[in-house]
Amino acid sequence: MLIGLLSLQISGFGTFVAAGNFLTREEVGLVGALLTVVFWVDVLLDLGMGASLIYEQESGQSERVRVAFTVNSVVAVIVSIVVFVTAPAIAGFFQAESDVDLFRMVALLVLAKGLNQVPGALLRRDLRFKVAVFTDLTRSIGRFTLAITLLSMGWKAEALIVSVVVSEWAGVVLTWIFVRFRPRWKFDRLIAADMLKFGAAVFGSRLVGMLWLNGDYLVIGNRLGGKSKAYGDYYTAFRLPELVLGGVYNVFSGVSFPMYSAARELGPDKLRGAAYKSLKLLCLFGFTAGAGMALIARDFILTVWDEGSSGAIRPMELLCVAGAFVAVGYASGDIFNAIGKPRIGLYLNLAGTPILIGGFLAVVSHGIVAVALVHLCVIVPYSVVRLEVANRLIGTTWSGSLRALRPAFCAAAGVVALALPFRLLVGSGFLTGLTITALGAVGAMAGLAIGDRATFGELHGLGRKAIGR
Repeated sequence: MLIGLLSLQISGFGTFVAAGNFLTREEVGLVGALLTVVFWVDVLLDLGMGASLIYEQESGQSERVRVAFTVNSVVAVIVSIVVFVTAPAIAGFFQAESDVDLFRMVALLVLAKGLNQVPGALLRRDLRFKVAVFTDLTRSIGRFTLAITLLSMGWKAEALIVSVVVSEWAGVVLTWIFVRFRPRWKFDRLIAADMLKFGAAVFGSRLVGMLWLNGDYLVIGNRLGGKSKAYGDYYTAFRLPELVLGGVYNVFSGVSFPMYSAARELGPDKLRGAAYKSLKLLCLFGFTAGAGMALIARDFILTVWDEGSSGAIRPMELLCVAGAFVAVGYASGDIFNAIGKPRIGLYLNLAGTPILIGGFLAVVSHGIVAVALVHLCVIVPYSVVRLEVANRLIGTTWSGSLRALRPAFCAAAGVVALALPFRLLVGSGFLTGLTITALGAVGAMAGLAIGDRATFGELHGLGRKAIGR
């Protein structure tokens, strides 16, 4: 699963980098607006029926699977029609009225994603993560190859949306083959209501949570224009944290729900142990990588793109630091679903999202750096609140959580202590970024060796085993 999801992240990133060399900054902004719509449509299609199937831990393609597939398919058809008909309004929201046909193409993607919701959930329910790797690889390679081919032929923003649509349909076919999915239509009002009772809270939490994570795109796209340079720079600023942090967080999210559900069946001690371990490992990665990427943001952007993208440097630095704290939320989020209380996550998101979106609206006139700063100012206290709620629900404690977070703080401190002075003293360039990366890696290990010898020894042992293999 790690290989598959990272391949999707890398192919998407590689496609965007290549597109940046063929398109203007305004056209890059249009691509970002289109992909933002795709993202939101994907969220709207997930009614939580797949989450319900995972939570129930049934086996095979039961009657409940057929009901879930029927409901999801009907919704996919309806949403695809709505997207096609309202494409002019969607384009107008992003101030891209001349590109309505590109927004209409999203309707084809809606149908593909809707038909794949339940088969994809069956793979995760049965923990068949390795089976999904080939599908993900095919989608990622196909998307990248087709996009580059079309761009080289002179296509513009339409090259990226066409490549996404074609690769997604290929993924549908392969997933159905691997799952041996037999699409049978069945509707039972009682079964559907029972599944939606659980799934609706999951859907609501995810919907509001995605507004939390991506509401900035909507605010900037609407206020500054989806085809503006500012939107293009802001979308560019998210590429590195999305590739690295988003890739790993999505891998974790894909396995944490079924993992926590399985631990729940083994008893509360197992669930608490899984929670501490997840918090420790995910934040160790997130804090360390976030600090390191913030330090190389300048060199990364000027090396991969050019001076024309320099407006993305400051936002990327802030978003990398904010993305580090997102690890806390990912480590605790699926616990609520696994213990049968998905509404808790929904309530938390409902409380925090208006604050975040209000902050975006208040500062967007000051530019994209101010918008990125709002992310950082809100995510830190929000992470503390989420962790407190999770502790109360499953019996973990702040002392245990702080012990789990200690390696993350030590490693991040080491990265900053060793790499920041060099970053401040040396000019930008590829070699500078490479040196900062190396210094950061050494600093992270030094921070662990000084501040948390147990974790340092654990990682050292794992490294030796990996080399031995």
